Amino acid sequence: MPFWLPTLLAIVVTALALTATGSPPAAPNGRRLWMAGILVFGCLAIAATVWLARREAEETAALAGTSAAPSGLPGSRARSIAQTSADDLAAHLSQLGSRRVIVSCIPDDLEAYRYANQLVNILKAAHWKVQGPQVTKIFGDVRSPGINVYVNGDDHSDTAQVLLDGFAKFNIPYQSRVTPSGAIPDTETIELFVGTKQSQRASAGAD
Repeated sequence: MPFWLPTLLAIVVTALALTATGSPPAAPNGRRLWMAGILVFGCLAIAATVWLARREAEETAALAGTSAAPSGLPGSRARSIAQTSADDLAAHLSQLGSRRVIVSCIPDDLEAYRYANQLVNILKAAHWKVQGPQVTKIFGDVRSPGINVYVNGDDHSDTAQVLLDGFAKFNIPYQSRVTPSGAIPDTETIELFVGTKQSQRASAGAD
């Protein structure tokens, strides 16, 4: 089912309702036809919306617990880490001890959520203490195809450097960011944030 179908059906229902409201009083038969049309298209719009929501939920649930690359979105839109790189990164990080990491993403962006979810599962495979994916607006409207790395200013651990070295080693795009004041209260926790993807390609490396 096309993703635009629920929107189209909703527009049709709205147009029928507005036409019926603004038209002169119709004969009983004509009024029944209008009401039947509104009911039919309304039911179709609801069914299409429920179907698409269920499909997205099933696709998201299917990715839980696996580092497999997200699927279901056009290749030009979907970010992912190749399975070989995902496995190699998890193996690399697992040798360096468990660290605390939060993975988050921008709201209302299924593609960003799926990419963040893959990152969470890679870190879990490395036996790191990871939370997420969490949805947050605290970092603003970040538009970058890479993984955005935020660190508390008082953090003196090597966790951030370990992650950046791993991303660079396996050619995973990232960017080091300036952390907003108070965004990460825990000095020993790193936050990896996935923003909205841009059209241009990010190279692996910091700003």
